[in-house]
Amino acid sequence: MTAVPSPVPVPGASDGPPPLASGPSDELPPSPALAPPPGNPRFPLFDGLRGILVLGILAFHVFEVTAQLGRGVAGRMAEVAGFQAVIVFFVISGFLLYRPYVAARAWGRSSPSAARYARRRALRILPGYWTVLTLLAIFPGIVGVFSGDWWRYYGYVQLYSSSTELRGIPVAWTLCVEVTFYLALPIWAIAVRHIPAGRNVGGLVRAELLPLAVAIAGGAAVQLAAAKQLVSHTVAVSLAGQCAWLALGMAFAAISVAVQQDEQMLSWIRKLAGRPELCWAASVAAFIALMPLLPANGVYGLIATIRTGQSGSVTLAKLVLQGVLAAFLVFPAIFGDEQRGLPRRLLASAPLVGLGVISYSFYLWHLTVTQMIAQSHNSAAFSASGLGLLDHVHTARPVVLFAVALVATAVLATATYRLVELPFLKRKG
Repeated sequence: MTAVPSPVPVPGASDGPPPLASGPSDELPPSPALAPPPGNPRFPLFDGLRGILVLGILAFHVFEVTAQLGRGVAGRMAEVAGFQAVIVFFVISGFLLYRPYVAARAWGRSSPSAARYARRRALRILPGYWTVLTLLAIFPGIVGVFSGDWWRYYGYVQLYSSSTELRGIPVAWTLCVEVTFYLALPIWAIAVRHIPAGRNVGGLVRAELLPLAVAIAGGAAVQLAAAKQLVSHTVAVSLAGQCAWLALGMAFAAISVAVQQDEQMLSWIRKLAGRPELCWAASVAAFIALMPLLPANGVYGLIATIRTGQSGSVTLAKLVLQGVLAAFLVFPAIFGDEQRGLPRRLLASAPLVGLGVISYSFYLWHLTVTQMIAQSHNSAAFSASGLGLLDHVHTARPVVLFAVALVATAVLATATYRLVELPFLKRKG
Protein backbone atom coordinates (compact mmCIF):
# COMPACT_ATOMS: atom_id res chain seq x y z
CA MET A 1 0.00 0.00 0.00
CA THR A 2 1.17 3.51 -0.70
CA ALA A 3 0.66 6.50 1.52
CA VAL A 4 -2.04 8.96 0.57
CA PRO A 5 -0.20 11.82 -1.19
CA SER A 6 -0.29 15.37 0.04
CA PRO A 7 -2.23 18.00 -1.91
CA VAL A 8 -0.96 18.90 -5.35
CA PRO A 9 0.04 22.60 -5.16
CA VAL A 10 -0.90 23.45 -8.74
CA PRO A 11 -3.87 25.78 -9.20
CA GLY A 12 -6.50 24.20 -11.43
CA ALA A 13 -4.62 20.92 -11.70
CA SER A 14 -6.49 17.65 -11.86
CA ASP A 15 -6.73 15.51 -8.76
CA GLY A 16 -3.55 13.52 -9.25
CA PRO A 17 -1.34 11.66 -11.68
CA PRO A 18 -2.68 10.13 -14.90
CA PRO A 19 -5.17 7.47 -13.81
CA LEU A 20 -6.07 4.07 -15.11
CA ALA A 21 -9.28 5.52 -16.45
CA SER A 22 -10.79 6.32 -19.78
CA GLY A 23 -12.49 9.45 -18.48
CA PRO A 24 -9.89 12.00 -17.37
CA SER A 25 -8.95 13.97 -20.45
CA ASP A 26 -7.06 17.15 -21.18
CA GLU A 27 -9.31 17.90 -24.15
CA LEU A 28 -11.76 20.74 -23.85
CA PRO A 29 -15.30 19.48 -23.31
CA PRO A 30 -17.66 19.95 -26.25
CA SER A 31 -20.09 21.84 -24.04
CA PRO A 32 -20.21 23.70 -20.70
CA ALA A 33 -22.91 21.22 -19.78
CA LEU A 34 -20.26 18.53 -19.63
CA ALA A 35 -17.48 20.50 -17.92
CA PRO A 36 -16.51 19.03 -14.52
CA PRO A 37 -15.97 21.12 -11.40
CA PRO A 38 -12.70 23.07 -11.53
CA GLY A 39 -9.67 20.93 -10.77
CA ASN A 40 -11.43 17.66 -11.60
CA PRO A 41 -11.09 15.43 -14.67
CA ARG A 42 -13.73 14.87 -17.28
CA PHE A 43 -15.02 11.47 -18.35
CA PRO A 44 -15.88 12.07 -22.02
CA LEU A 45 -17.21 8.59 -22.80
CA PHE A 46 -20.20 9.31 -20.59
CA ASP A 47 -21.36 11.70 -23.31
CA GLY A 48 -21.98 8.87 -25.75
CA LEU A 49 -23.38 6.67 -23.00
CA ARG A 50 -26.04 9.28 -22.27
CA GLY A 51 -26.90 9.21 -25.97
CA ILE A 52 -27.44 5.44 -25.84
CA LEU A 53 -29.58 5.76 -22.71
CA VAL A 54 -32.00 8.32 -24.16
CA LEU A 55 -32.39 6.13 -27.25
CA GLY A 56 -33.36 3.25 -24.95
CA ILE A 57 -35.88 5.42 -23.12
CA LEU A 58 -37.32 6.68 -26.40
CA ALA A 59 -37.69 3.09 -27.63
CA PHE A 60 -39.52 2.19 -24.42
CA HIS A 61 -42.09 4.94 -24.88
CA VAL A 62 -42.47 4.33 -28.62
CA PHE A 63 -43.39 0.71 -27.93
CA GLU A 64 -45.66 1.86 -25.12
CA VAL A 65 -47.54 4.33 -27.35
CA THR A 66 -47.90 1.73 -30.12
CA ALA A 67 -49.17 -0.85 -27.59
CA GLN A 68 -46.28 -3.16 -28.46
CA LEU A 69 -44.42 -2.94 -25.17
CA GLY A 70 -43.77 -6.37 -23.71
CA ARG A 71 -44.97 -8.13 -26.88
CA GLY A 72 -42.47 -10.36 -28.56
CA VAL A 73 -38.72 -10.08 -28.27
CA ALA A 74 -38.55 -6.48 -29.51
CA GLY A 75 -41.21 -5.29 -27.08
CA ARG A 76 -39.56 -7.06 -24.18
CA MET A 77 -36.19 -5.59 -25.11
CA ALA A 78 -37.67 -2.09 -25.24
CA GLU A 79 -39.18 -2.64 -21.80
CA VAL A 80 -35.86 -3.64 -20.24
CA ALA A 81 -34.02 -0.85 -22.08
CA GLY A 82 -36.38 1.80 -20.73
CA PHE A 83 -36.22 1.11 -17.01
CA GLN A 84 -32.57 0.05 -17.12
CA ALA A 85 -31.60 3.34 -18.78
CA VAL A 86 -33.05 5.20 -15.79
CA ILE A 87 -30.95 3.07 -13.44
CA VAL A 88 -27.76 3.77 -15.42
CA PHE A 89 -28.51 7.50 -15.36
CA PHE A 90 -28.60 7.25 -11.55
CA VAL A 91 -25.27 5.39 -11.56
CA ILE A 92 -23.70 8.11 -13.72
CA SER A 93 -24.99 10.84 -11.40
CA GLY A 94 -23.62 9.07 -8.35
CA PHE A 95 -20.22 8.68 -9.97
CA LEU A 96 -19.75 12.16 -11.42
CA LEU A 97 -21.13 14.12 -8.48
CA TYR A 98 -19.40 12.16 -5.72
CA ARG A 99 -15.97 11.79 -7.29
CA PRO A 100 -14.85 15.38 -6.51
CA TYR A 101 -15.57 14.75 -2.83
CA VAL A 102 -13.57 11.51 -2.76
CA ALA A 103 -10.70 13.08 -4.70
CA ALA A 104 -10.56 16.06 -2.34
CA ARG A 105 -10.36 13.71 0.62
CA ALA A 106 -7.72 11.51 -1.00
CA TRP A 107 -5.47 14.44 -1.88
CA GLY A 108 -5.84 16.22 1.44
CA ARG A 109 -7.91 19.10 0.13
CA SER A 110 -11.00 20.64 1.65
CA SER A 111 -14.35 19.43 0.36
CA PRO A 112 -15.87 21.21 -2.66
CA SER A 113 -17.61 24.47 -1.84
CA ALA A 114 -21.25 23.86 -0.93
CA ALA A 115 -22.26 27.18 -2.51
CA ARG A 116 -20.48 26.41 -5.78
CA TYR A 117 -21.92 22.90 -5.81
CA ALA A 118 -25.47 24.20 -5.27
CA ARG A 119 -25.00 26.87 -7.95
CA ARG A 120 -23.76 24.34 -10.51
CA ARG A 121 -26.61 21.95 -9.81
CA ALA A 122 -29.24 24.70 -10.00
CA LEU A 123 -27.91 26.08 -13.28
CA ARG A 124 -27.75 22.59 -14.71
CA ILE A 125 -31.31 21.45 -14.07
CA LEU A 126 -33.63 24.37 -13.31
CA PRO A 127 -33.69 26.50 -16.49
CA GLY A 128 -34.22 23.65 -18.94
CA TYR A 129 -36.83 21.86 -16.86
CA TRP A 130 -38.85 24.94 -15.96
CA THR A 131 -38.85 26.10 -19.59
CA VAL A 132 -39.92 22.79 -21.11
CA LEU A 133 -42.50 22.22 -18.35
CA THR A 134 -44.07 25.63 -18.99
CA LEU A 135 -44.05 25.30 -22.78
CA LEU A 136 -45.66 21.86 -22.66
CA ALA A 137 -48.26 23.13 -20.19
CA ILE A 138 -49.19 25.84 -22.70
CA PHE A 139 -49.21 23.42 -25.64
CA PRO A 140 -50.24 20.65 -25.91
CA GLY A 141 -51.47 21.29 -22.38
CA ILE A 142 -49.95 18.56 -20.20
CA VAL A 143 -52.13 17.87 -17.19
CA GLY A 144 -51.65 19.39 -13.77
CA VAL A 145 -49.05 22.11 -14.25
CA PHE A 146 -51.41 25.08 -14.25
CA SER A 147 -53.40 23.86 -11.27
CA GLY A 148 -53.28 24.23 -7.53
CA ASP A 149 -50.49 21.66 -7.55
CA TRP A 150 -48.24 23.80 -9.72
CA TRP A 151 -45.68 24.08 -6.91
CA ARG A 152 -45.23 20.31 -6.87
CA TYR A 153 -44.16 20.22 -10.50
CA TYR A 154 -41.92 23.28 -10.38
CA GLY A 155 -40.50 22.18 -7.02
CA TYR A 156 -39.63 18.60 -7.99
CA VAL A 157 -41.97 17.02 -5.47
CA GLN A 158 -44.72 15.62 -7.72
CA LEU A 159 -43.40 12.11 -7.10
CA TYR A 160 -44.59 12.13 -3.51
CA SER A 161 -48.32 12.34 -4.24
CA SER A 162 -50.28 9.62 -6.04
CA SER A 163 -52.37 12.29 -7.77
CA THR A 164 -49.35 14.01 -9.34
CA GLU A 165 -46.53 11.44 -9.63
CA LEU A 166 -47.07 10.75 -13.34
CA ARG A 167 -48.61 14.05 -14.40
CA GLY A 168 -46.87 17.10 -15.77
CA ILE A 169 -43.80 15.63 -17.49
CA PRO A 170 -44.25 12.02 -16.38
CA VAL A 171 -40.59 11.05 -16.73
CA ALA A 172 -39.59 13.93 -14.44
CA TRP A 173 -40.20 11.68 -11.44
CA THR A 174 -36.53 10.73 -11.83
CA LEU A 175 -35.59 14.39 -11.39
CA CYS A 176 -37.36 14.32 -8.03
CA VAL A 177 -35.00 11.55 -7.00
CA GLU A 178 -31.99 13.39 -8.41
CA VAL A 179 -32.82 16.59 -6.53
CA THR A 180 -33.10 14.80 -3.20
CA PHE A 181 -29.76 13.16 -3.98
CA TYR A 182 -28.24 16.57 -4.72
CA LEU A 183 -29.37 17.76 -1.30
CA ALA A 184 -28.19 14.66 0.53
CA LEU A 185 -24.79 14.26 -1.14
CA PRO A 186 -22.84 17.02 0.70
CA ILE A 187 -24.22 15.77 4.02
CA TRP A 188 -23.14 12.22 3.16
CA ALA A 189 -19.67 13.44 2.15
CA ILE A 190 -19.23 15.29 5.45
CA ALA A 191 -20.36 12.28 7.48
CA VAL A 192 -18.17 9.78 5.62
CA ARG A 193 -15.14 12.06 5.85
CA HIS A 194 -15.28 11.62 9.63
CA ILE A 195 -14.75 7.86 9.28
CA PRO A 196 -11.05 7.14 9.96
CA ALA A 197 -9.26 6.16 6.76
CA GLY A 198 -5.71 5.65 7.96
CA ARG A 199 -2.80 6.85 5.87
CA ASN A 200 -2.95 4.50 2.90
CA VAL A 201 -5.12 3.99 -0.13
CA GLY A 202 -6.59 0.76 1.21
CA GLY A 203 -7.87 2.57 4.28
CA LEU A 204 -9.49 5.23 2.11
CA VAL A 205 -11.21 2.59 0.00
CA ARG A 206 -12.57 0.79 3.06
CA ALA A 207 -13.76 4.04 4.65
CA GLU A 208 -15.64 4.94 1.46
CA LEU A 209 -16.95 1.56 0.31
CA LEU A 210 -18.27 0.16 3.58
CA PRO A 211 -20.90 2.90 4.09
CA LEU A 212 -21.79 2.68 0.40
CA ALA A 213 -22.28 -1.07 0.71
CA VAL A 214 -24.73 -0.38 3.53
CA ALA A 215 -26.55 2.16 1.33
CA ILE A 216 -26.76 -0.33 -1.55
CA ALA A 217 -28.09 -3.04 0.75
CA GLY A 218 -30.55 -0.59 2.29
CA GLY A 219 -31.90 0.52 -1.09
CA ALA A 220 -32.25 -3.10 -2.19
CA ALA A 221 -34.06 -3.94 1.05
CA VAL A 222 -36.55 -1.14 0.44
CA GLN A 223 -37.23 -2.43 -3.06
CA LEU A 224 -37.64 -5.97 -1.77
CA ALA A 225 -40.10 -4.72 0.85
CA ALA A 226 -42.04 -2.86 -1.84
CA ALA A 227 -42.18 -5.97 -4.03
CA LYS A 228 -43.78 -7.82 -1.11
CA GLN A 229 -46.01 -4.77 -0.60
CA LEU A 230 -44.66 -4.11 2.87
CA VAL A 231 -43.88 -0.49 2.04
CA SER A 232 -45.38 1.98 -0.40
CA HIS A 233 -44.09 1.98 -3.98
CA THR A 234 -43.56 5.72 -3.53
CA VAL A 235 -40.90 4.95 -0.93
CA ALA A 236 -39.27 2.45 -3.28
CA VAL A 237 -39.03 4.88 -6.20
CA SER A 238 -37.81 7.72 -4.00
CA LEU A 239 -34.22 8.18 -2.88
CA ALA A 240 -34.82 5.56 -0.18
CA GLY A 241 -35.07 2.80 -2.80
CA GLN A 242 -33.13 4.25 -5.71
CA CYS A 243 -30.13 5.08 -3.53
CA ALA A 244 -28.84 1.60 -4.38
CA TRP A 245 -28.02 2.72 -7.93
CA LEU A 246 -26.67 6.11 -6.91
CA ALA A 247 -24.46 4.44 -4.31
CA LEU A 248 -23.18 2.02 -6.95
CA GLY A 249 -21.98 4.99 -8.97
CA MET A 250 -20.44 6.53 -5.85
CA ALA A 251 -18.59 3.27 -5.21
CA PHE A 252 -17.12 3.44 -8.70
CA ALA A 253 -16.04 7.00 -7.92
CA ALA A 254 -14.14 5.83 -4.84
CA ILE A 255 -12.50 2.98 -6.75
CA SER A 256 -11.44 5.25 -9.62
CA VAL A 257 -9.75 7.66 -7.22
CA ALA A 258 -8.01 4.75 -5.44
CA VAL A 259 -6.76 3.29 -8.71
CA GLN A 260 -5.53 6.72 -9.75
CA GLN A 261 -3.39 6.84 -6.61
CA ASP A 262 -2.16 3.25 -6.65
CA GLU A 263 -2.64 1.40 -9.93
CA GLN A 264 -1.21 -1.80 -8.48
CA MET A 265 -3.71 -2.01 -5.64
CA LEU A 266 -6.59 -3.32 -7.76
CA SER A 267 -4.89 -5.26 -10.53
CA TRP A 268 -8.18 -6.81 -11.63
CA ILE A 269 -9.36 -3.35 -12.64
CA ARG A 270 -6.44 -3.11 -15.08
CA LYS A 271 -7.19 -6.53 -16.53
CA LEU A 272 -10.90 -5.91 -16.93
CA ALA A 273 -10.36 -2.41 -18.31
CA GLY A 274 -8.35 -3.94 -21.14
CA ARG A 275 -11.35 -6.05 -22.20
CA PRO A 276 -14.26 -3.65 -22.79
CA GLU A 277 -15.97 -6.12 -25.12
CA LEU A 278 -16.12 -8.63 -22.26
CA CYS A 279 -17.69 -5.98 -20.02
CA TRP A 280 -20.42 -5.25 -22.52
CA ALA A 281 -20.96 -8.96 -23.18
CA ALA A 282 -21.67 -9.39 -19.47
CA SER A 283 -24.02 -6.41 -19.62
CA VAL A 284 -25.87 -7.91 -22.61
CA ALA A 285 -26.14 -11.26 -20.82
CA ALA A 286 -27.71 -9.53 -17.80
CA PHE A 287 -30.06 -7.65 -20.17
CA ILE A 288 -31.27 -10.93 -21.71
CA ALA A 289 -31.63 -12.59 -18.32
CA LEU A 290 -33.81 -9.71 -17.11
CA MET A 291 -36.38 -10.07 -19.88
CA PRO A 292 -38.32 -13.03 -18.42
CA LEU A 293 -38.20 -11.61 -14.88
CA LEU A 294 -40.38 -8.59 -15.58
CA PRO A 295 -44.12 -8.81 -14.83
CA ALA A 296 -46.03 -10.31 -17.77
CA ASN A 297 -49.42 -8.83 -16.96
CA GLY A 298 -49.28 -5.58 -18.91
CA VAL A 299 -47.38 -3.69 -16.20
CA TYR A 300 -44.68 -1.52 -17.74
CA GLY A 301 -42.19 1.02 -16.45
CA LEU A 302 -40.05 1.25 -13.36
CA ILE A 303 -42.75 2.73 -11.12
CA ALA A 304 -45.41 0.30 -12.32
CA THR A 305 -43.07 -2.67 -11.97
CA ILE A 306 -42.18 -1.72 -8.40
CA ARG A 307 -45.85 -1.19 -7.63
CA THR A 308 -46.61 -4.77 -8.74
CA GLY A 309 -45.97 -7.42 -6.11
CA GLN A 310 -43.41 -10.12 -6.96
CA SER A 311 -41.74 -12.86 -4.98
CA GLY A 312 -38.66 -11.99 -3.00
CA SER A 313 -36.47 -14.36 -5.02
CA VAL A 314 -37.53 -12.89 -8.36
CA THR A 315 -37.08 -9.35 -7.09
CA LEU A 316 -33.64 -10.13 -5.67
CA ALA A 317 -32.54 -11.77 -8.93
CA LYS A 318 -33.83 -8.76 -10.82
CA LEU A 319 -31.92 -6.33 -8.59
CA VAL A 320 -28.69 -8.28 -8.96
CA LEU A 321 -29.02 -8.41 -12.74
CA GLN A 322 -29.85 -4.70 -12.90
CA GLY A 323 -26.72 -3.93 -10.91
CA VAL A 324 -24.56 -6.19 -13.07
CA LEU A 325 -25.95 -4.67 -16.26
CA ALA A 326 -25.33 -1.12 -15.08
CA ALA A 327 -21.88 -1.82 -13.64
CA PHE A 328 -20.48 -3.52 -16.71
CA LEU A 329 -22.07 -0.99 -19.06
CA VAL A 330 -20.40 2.00 -17.41
CA PHE A 331 -17.09 0.27 -16.62
CA PRO A 332 -15.39 0.98 -20.00
CA ALA A 333 -16.41 4.64 -19.72
CA ILE A 334 -14.51 4.96 -16.43
CA PHE A 335 -11.48 2.68 -16.65
CA GLY A 336 -9.01 1.92 -19.43
CA ASP A 337 -7.68 3.55 -22.57
CA GLU A 338 -10.53 5.53 -24.11
CA GLN A 339 -9.17 4.79 -27.60
CA ARG A 340 -9.18 1.00 -27.26
CA GLY A 341 -12.04 -1.37 -27.91
CA LEU A 342 -15.22 -1.30 -29.95
CA PRO A 343 -17.45 -0.19 -27.02
CA ARG A 344 -15.28 2.88 -26.41
CA ARG A 345 -15.11 3.75 -30.11
CA LEU A 346 -18.90 3.53 -30.22
CA LEU A 347 -19.25 5.78 -27.17
CA ALA A 348 -16.90 8.30 -28.77
CA SER A 349 -18.87 8.44 -32.04
CA ALA A 350 -20.08 11.91 -33.01
CA PRO A 351 -23.83 11.08 -33.28
CA LEU A 352 -23.98 9.57 -29.79
CA VAL A 353 -21.86 12.34 -28.28
CA GLY A 354 -24.08 14.97 -29.89
CA LEU A 355 -27.19 13.27 -28.57
CA GLY A 356 -25.56 13.03 -25.15
CA VAL A 357 -24.95 16.78 -25.08
CA ILE A 358 -28.66 17.50 -25.54
CA SER A 359 -29.81 14.45 -23.54
CA TYR A 360 -31.35 16.45 -20.68
CA SER A 361 -33.66 18.45 -22.94
CA PHE A 362 -34.27 15.36 -25.07
CA TYR A 363 -35.40 13.48 -21.98
CA LEU A 364 -37.82 16.24 -21.04
CA TRP A 365 -39.39 16.57 -24.50
CA HIS A 366 -39.47 13.04 -25.86
CA LEU A 367 -42.56 11.45 -24.27
CA THR A 368 -45.01 14.25 -25.05
CA VAL A 369 -43.58 14.63 -28.56
CA THR A 370 -43.99 10.89 -29.16
CA GLN A 371 -47.59 10.97 -27.92
CA MET A 372 -48.42 14.03 -30.02
CA ILE A 373 -47.06 12.46 -33.20
CA ALA A 374 -48.80 9.14 -32.67
CA GLN A 375 -52.21 10.02 -31.30
CA SER A 376 -55.04 11.63 -33.22
CA HIS A 377 -57.49 12.04 -30.34
CA ASN A 378 -57.36 13.92 -27.11
CA SER A 379 -55.00 12.19 -24.71
CA ALA A 380 -55.41 11.82 -20.99
CA ALA A 381 -51.91 13.26 -20.75
CA PHE A 382 -52.65 16.57 -22.51
CA SER A 383 -55.55 18.63 -23.81
CA ALA A 384 -54.64 19.11 -27.50
CA SER A 385 -55.28 16.62 -30.28
CA GLY A 386 -52.33 14.75 -31.73
CA LEU A 387 -51.10 14.50 -35.32
CA GLY A 388 -52.31 10.94 -35.81
CA LEU A 389 -49.28 9.68 -37.72
CA LEU A 390 -50.00 6.08 -36.80
CA ASP A 391 -53.42 6.28 -38.42
CA HIS A 392 -51.60 6.15 -41.76
CA VAL A 393 -48.95 3.56 -40.88
CA HIS A 394 -49.86 -0.11 -40.94
CA THR A 395 -46.48 -1.88 -40.90
CA ALA A 396 -43.41 -1.39 -38.75
CA ARG A 397 -45.26 1.21 -36.72
CA PRO A 398 -42.75 1.32 -33.84
CA VAL A 399 -39.88 1.80 -36.29
CA VAL A 400 -41.60 4.65 -38.10
CA LEU A 401 -42.66 6.36 -34.89
CA PHE A 402 -39.18 5.95 -33.40
CA ALA A 403 -37.54 7.61 -36.41
CA VAL A 404 -39.97 10.52 -36.56
CA ALA A 405 -39.98 11.08 -32.80
CA LEU A 406 -36.18 10.93 -32.69
CA VAL A 407 -35.81 13.66 -35.30
CA ALA A 408 -38.57 15.88 -33.90
CA THR A 409 -37.34 15.56 -30.32
CA ALA A 410 -33.73 16.15 -31.31
CA VAL A 411 -34.70 19.39 -33.08
CA LEU A 412 -36.62 20.66 -30.05
CA ALA A 413 -33.93 19.53 -27.64
CA THR A 414 -31.20 21.23 -29.65
CA ALA A 415 -33.15 24.48 -29.64
CA THR A 416 -33.80 24.27 -25.91
CA TYR A 417 -30.19 23.43 -25.21
CA ARG A 418 -28.79 26.31 -27.26
CA LEU A 419 -31.35 28.95 -26.31
CA VAL A 420 -32.04 28.06 -22.67
CA GLU A 421 -29.57 25.61 -21.14
CA LEU A 422 -26.32 26.87 -22.64
CA PRO A 423 -26.55 30.51 -21.53
CA PHE A 424 -26.96 29.37 -17.94
CA LEU A 425 -24.39 26.58 -18.17
CA LYS A 426 -21.76 29.11 -19.16
CA ARG A 427 -22.25 30.69 -15.74
CA LYS A 428 -21.56 27.50 -13.78
CA GLY A 429 -17.95 28.47 -13.02
